Amino acid sequence: MDQALLELAGVSSTAILAAAATDAWQTMRSGVAGLLRRHGESRGENAEPGLLARLDEDAAALEAVAEDDRQAVREERAGALRTRLEGWLAEHPQAAAELEALTARRGGRAAKNVMHVNGQGTSPTYGVMFGTMNIDNRGNDGTRRTD
Repeated sequence: MDQALLELAGVSSTAILAAAATDAWQTMRSGVAGLLRRHGESRGENAEPGLLARLDEDAAALEAVAEDDRQAVREERAGALRTRLEGWLAEHPQAAAELEALTARRGGRAAKNVMHVNGQGTSPTYGVMFGTMNIDNRGNDGTRRTD
């Protein structure tokens, strides 16, 4: 199997499971279901709903545990999902670009997001991975601080 497809399966499994047990799950699930439907008809078999059913099981397992324990369950289930996605991509390599777009759009490429923030001396150091950070460098009297 192509190395790019293997990497895509890993990144996609992480992004899909990151959405499970969150408000984003139904949107991710709908996107995956549509992808499976569009690319499964050419086989003439009905194996893809099995993949979707397993995703639902993964999401239910994540819902069933306390929020503090969800990351451990995600990691535990990620390997199995990766293997399932690798098999599916081997049968449907033409779906790779669509899966990549879906998981990048919906899941933010969770496995590859890395941020390094390095500061020196006494100057403040800030960083934000997702979202917005507003920094007010004015003193209490409204004047600009120079530190």
